[in-house]
Amino acid sequence: MNGAIGSEDSGGSMTSASNKMISDFTGKPTTQSFFTAIAEYTASLGQVAKDAKAQVSFSVNRKFLWLWAYEKTADGTLYLNVTLDQKIDDPHFHNVSQVSTNRWNHHVEVKSEVTANSDWLHDLIRQGFEFARR
Repeated sequence: MNGAIGSEDSGGSMTSASNKMISDFTGKPTTQSFFTAIAEYTASLGQVAKDAKAQVSFSVNRKFLWLWAYEKTADGTLYLNVTLDQKIDDPHFHNVSQVSTNRWNHHVEVKSEVTANSDWLHDLIRQGFEFARR
């Protein structure tokens, strides 16, 4: 099974118990609406590059914002990380972790239009954009 999570069914093929990150939210219309609001705000800040693999990432001189859902997560939850050169404490953040010297990931779970369009989230993304421009 080369490390994959799953088991063979009676026909010999793999059935997967994975819950992969996804960057295509078309099957999750509420999650897609959160993503669209955040992506439009991010683009309004200035020239950014967008790349979609397992996650959708945004960058200027470096990546600063990642957005994703999981295959098995119900529609209506969008996860994001913003990387900054400092730790910011805010009760809205799900988690803040230091990933290297002067690099902190600020993790947010977006579960409403109010959050997707909030001033505090826009401020976090703007700070990430400014950091990535340096």
